[in-house]
Amino acid sequence: MGGDLAVKRSLVVGKANVGKTLFCIHFARYMGMRELRLLVQEADGRTDCRRLSVADAEASLSDAHPHRTRCLQSIALEFPSGKTARQLLLTDTTGLVAGIHPDGPLRESMAQTLQAMMDADLILHMVDAGAIGRGIAGREGGPAGWDALEEQIASFGLRRGGYVILANKMDLSGALDGYRYLCRRYSKQRVLPISALHGTGFREVKRVVWRFA
Repeated sequence: MGGDLAVKRSLVVGKANVGKTLFCIHFARYMGMRELRLLVQEADGRTDCRRLSVADAEASLSDAHPHRTRCLQSIALEFPSGKTARQLLLTDTTGLVAGIHPDGPLRESMAQTLQAMMDADLILHMVDAGAIGRGIAGREGGPAGWDALEEQIASFGLRRGGYVILANKMDLSGALDGYRYLCRRYSKQRVLPISALHGTGFREVKRVVWRFA
């Protein structure tokens, strides 16, 4: 990436299949990238650099099965700033689950995600607004899509600062109700409605991450 500026890390965290990988790929495309330069950091310390087109990244890195991502995958982004450029790593992570997962290597990948949360400059907590909204109907207390794990992530992010909630899947039914629930519950916290699939809401995300780059 060049230059002497410190590189900041914006970490995308959340449950499995919430849309983290697709968001990272499509946000990089929104930022003008046609080829993604990926820094892959395995849980055992191995690293690799890969170059993929946006289409190839979608095909090989993202699918409907949970835990397709099992390591940190960072995309280098640059934000123009006068005569220089602010530099940022947008980092995709392994989806988190409540409790102890029976798969040992996957547990190590989740531990890697938790450690990365300690070191990140900005945490983008991605949640499924559609699932939250659909879970509100007929329930007392919190909705089914917003559970103790989401609470723990939010609590950590709010304590440390540099934390934003991304209410994803706004293109699906129930998402607006889910987004409104999050806005009420976290009235003093920034909640951004987005669709990782369709790229809506990315302009505001860009403004937020620019301030941390």
